Amino acid sequence: MASGHSRRPAGGQAWLGLITAIAVFGASLFFWSEAHADTAPTPTGLTPAEISQAGMVRLSEINEGALLLKTVEGGLYVPAPLVATDIRLDIAGPIVRAVVTQRFENPSAAWVEGTYVFPMPEDSGVDRLRMQIGDRFIEGEIQEREQARQIYETARANGQRASLVEQERPNMFTTSVANIGPGETIIVQIEYQDVARLNDGTFELRVPLAITPRYIPQPEGFVFASDGGEQMATLADAMRITPPLMHPSAEPGEYLRLPVTIHADLLPGFDLGPVASRYHATLVDRSEPGHAVITLADGPIPANRDFVLTWRPADETAPSAALFTEERDGQTYLLAQILPPATLDAETPRRPRETIFVIDNSGSMAGTSMRQAREALVAALDRLEPGDRFNLIRFDNTMERLFPAAVDATPSNIAQARRFASRLEAEGGTVMLPALEAALIDDTPQDTARVRQLVFLTDGAIGNEAELFAAIDQGLGRSRLFPVGIGSAPNTYFMSRAARLGRGTFTHIGDVNEVAGEMERLFTALERPVMTGLDALFPAGALSEIWPAPLPDLYYGEPVLLTARLAGPEGAMRLEGELAGSVWQQNIPLSEARPARGVATLWARNRIRALEEMRFQGATPSAIDASVLETALDFHLVTRLTSLVAVDATPARPVGDQLVQRDVPLMVPHGWDFEAVMDDRIAPVQHAALDPATLARLRPGHDPDAIPLDADGIPLPATATPRELLMWLGGLMMLIALIWLIANRERRLW
Repeated sequence: MASGHSRRPAGGQAWLGLITAIAVFGASLFFWSEAHADTAPTPTGLTPAEISQAGMVRLSEINEGALLLKTVEGGLYVPAPLVATDIRLDIAGPIVRAVVTQRFENPSAAWVEGTYVFPMPEDSGVDRLRMQIGDRFIEGEIQEREQARQIYETARANGQRASLVEQERPNMFTTSVANIGPGETIIVQIEYQDVARLNDGTFELRVPLAITPRYIPQPEGFVFASDGGEQMATLADAMRITPPLMHPSAEPGEYLRLPVTIHADLLPGFDLGPVASRYHATLVDRSEPGHAVITLADGPIPANRDFVLTWRPADETAPSAALFTEERDGQTYLLAQILPPATLDAETPRRPRETIFVIDNSGSMAGTSMRQAREALVAALDRLEPGDRFNLIRFDNTMERLFPAAVDATPSNIAQARRFASRLEAEGGTVMLPALEAALIDDTPQDTARVRQLVFLTDGAIGNEAELFAAIDQGLGRSRLFPVGIGSAPNTYFMSRAARLGRGTFTHIGDVNEVAGEMERLFTALERPVMTGLDALFPAGALSEIWPAPLPDLYYGEPVLLTARLAGPEGAMRLEGELAGSVWQQNIPLSEARPARGVATLWARNRIRALEEMRFQGATPSAIDASVLETALDFHLVTRLTSLVAVDATPARPVGDQLVQRDVPLMVPHGWDFEAVMDDRIAPVQHAALDPATLARLRPGHDPDAIPLDADGIPLPATATPRELLMWLGGLMMLIALIWLIANRERRLW
């Protein structure tokens, strides 16, 4: 057998090693160049000075824990502004005085202007602003909105510290704070007046902490499920009511980015029964009779869910009438809260109803809210009886009616409606107007045998409220509208005003465990006779103005809540109305009223609210604006026409230093499904406010091509690791290995 020797070069292995080495070294160069890009202009031409003045950083520059947000510049980030909120509530009877303290912290090395959009109770009166810098307090002044904005912008340009509080909606406000120095904290304190609501014997105080993002109808319009589309205009102030939203995965796990603390002093004016918070764990100190101090049990809470406090009297049979007065500028202001008799004889017949159920299945309802809405709808369907009629409408950015018109509440029709409800999934935009207009269509306006009721299940996540209000006013007819707010932070401004214009009531369901109880209460009220023609009568010459005017219809468990300006507090007030075909009356001596602070502010806020609602009843806009402005300036109230502004006289920011604008991203409301609502283009982006030329290169605004926040969260900082040296070392080692591999090719003998 012949044998021989041969050599097989290890070329395949050498080339594999070479390709691997080149790839690793190329990646090393890429990351090294990013880490050292601060010595060269960025692709848009920003210089190192511009980057520094903009308060932007690279990951390699971070040597401690920080929350970073992307800009449109690759590899550049901005430290997120932090806002801590403390809320103190002083409750005397039903009157609430709230002090909201916001601490704006600037974690960056740049001079910053912070902008924070936050919720307020929809009927509250914001009447005071103070700014604290060190040990100094600067009192805010009420001004017409444009004038306040000019004062603020002038101070901002001059390097003076300034703060501005503006109303975007009655339940949505914006705080802007200019010239916060590097590492500095500026404290802004806002005060407002509110009133606790009495419902079915329980007092309830809601403190909004979260804002459900508003859907803005787009020019391409609404698409009907079956028959075409309709154009809808965008909103002029859409940018102001759609603040950035932080992706849940980007929230820091080790601390709260927007912490809230709450402290409440409760002096109800009667012996207290149960005191509870619906959604947060609290500690209740009742060491003094008739007094309770409420604090959070587990420390600060995130700003992602409304805080709701409830209390009841110890004696459930105690009189429910309460009168409070305040003297101001020689006039007497009255707040009356009276619960009329709500129970009727058990033999009172139940009137048949025509009920139109409208359910929101848009993307903002995804998750817990959709489940609550489906359960609420099923509970409502189960209350229908023979002789009733009903229909079901669902909407997102499309609309669908279950039946062409209202049908009899037969077992088969109800079963079909239940199947329809069980298949509903949340997706798409919140285009509400066409669904509301469809529900208002009354095919039998002469039917006096049935009561026509619209039950509207939604979170109200819309920005075009005015269009909805106008539609309700124009198309209500004999219908009555009953909004049911779903979720942890519904748009209560839309819900409550829609209920008033629709002559119905507003019900809020904030937790899935509340569905059965709240729907039971709602339909108990709807099935009982309504008190109509309600009026408040005063001695001759005693009454100057009363709001609301006229007084609304009343449903079971609903109180009369009115404010009045009196020329004299003598005599008695008489309430009267029609209930189940008979006249109801109640006389209350005005001498029983107790002095209380804030009644005048509540009267002024009620007057402004009533004036605004006249816009949908034919009043001229100029006349409404003049009356609103006069009232707001007289009572120092923030409205859509007035703002509070505070300016420090001493300039702080050095001449030549740039000012960086930072929006504070809001938190996703509790139970909200972020992915079902927000696509990548809508995800939050932080941007720097530089000179106009630089701003045009940096600021993404609402550009659909802007780089969004990563869905997987914020990249972690590199801390103290010498990554540049390690990258060079890794690349060098790969080259040495390659040279060795080629020089010592493997030889084999056959």
